[in-house]
Amino acid sequence: MIPIKVKDLYFLSVIVTIKLANQIGSPLVKERFVEAIASAANRFSKNKRQQMESNLYRAFADRFNPEQRRKVIKGAFYEFWRTMFSLLPSRAEKAALGEIEVKGIEHLRTALKNGKGVILWESNGFGSRVVAKQVLHARGYFLHQVHGKNNLGGFLVNDSTASWVRRWIKRTFNSWETEFISEIIELPETNSLAFTRVLSRLLSRNAILCISGDGKTGNKFVRLHFLGRTESFATGIVSLSMISGAAILPMFCVRGRNRQRSVVIERSIDLQVNRDRQRRSENGIGQYLKLLEGYICRYPEQYRNWHLMGPANNLLSY
Repeated sequence: MIPIKVKDLYFLSVIVTIKLANQIGSPLVKERFVEAIASAANRFSKNKRQQMESNLYRAFADRFNPEQRRKVIKGAFYEFWRTMFSLLPSRAEKAALGEIEVKGIEHLRTALKNGKGVILWESNGFGSRVVAKQVLHARGYFLHQVHGKNNLGGFLVNDSTASWVRRWIKRTFNSWETEFISEIIELPETNSLAFTRVLSRLLSRNAILCISGDGKTGNKFVRLHFLGRTESFATGIVSLSMISGAAILPMFCVRGRNRQRSVVIERSIDLQVNRDRQRRSENGIGQYLKLLEGYICRYPEQYRNWHLMGPANNLLSY
């Protein structure tokens, strides 16, 4: 294994910048700092902007004029960097977590009363999945995070441990995340029954698992319509829910027009147990995608993955 790769320098600069921003006492000043970084990233990412604009047009056709599309794209860059910087919140930001509204918390409480665990389906591209978990942690909930092996603190990479320095980078991002979750569990690259048993064992203890509902890491997939395209989505978590009896609750974190964030926990996905496996997967994931599309239509600038849609995408996100 080589000591360092060129891309590692970029990730190291991100870590240093986040740490420096964390020293800023005022959340408002930090917000302006993040906006400046997002604006610079937007300006110097021509290819990414073009891909985002193309996918926006494909999803919404003539709903947005060119100026509105540019505004959505600028907002998507901001949402990504705001999410990255939220991994290491300041003391003032931590104190404010208790003030963030959680809509649908009763759905989580009801599911936990069944004693079979809960799967929170978050989006890997919409809103702030980090803030949502920080808010639940502040309210006393213990969460277990499931990530794909290509996750690097929020960036998507071909190999998250490609060098010795990259391994240190990953440990740093993971250490920040484990401040508000109990553990990080990585999806294996193979169809591992041992991995399934780990998740089933946690759910049997009434644990809460967090995983992407729009994830594409797995061994079995269904192809469904999403934002103007037909894409593949992994079915493993639907199967896990059927085996364990755990409820699947979609969870979103949105920033309203007043810039205030709120967490929304939706009702449990209806898996329709009388259907065969393929139809259950299509129905369950289809319900989630319909919800997610609704949020994206309402807040298109808070969807960070416009550039990752379609067969050709850039795995190095932002």
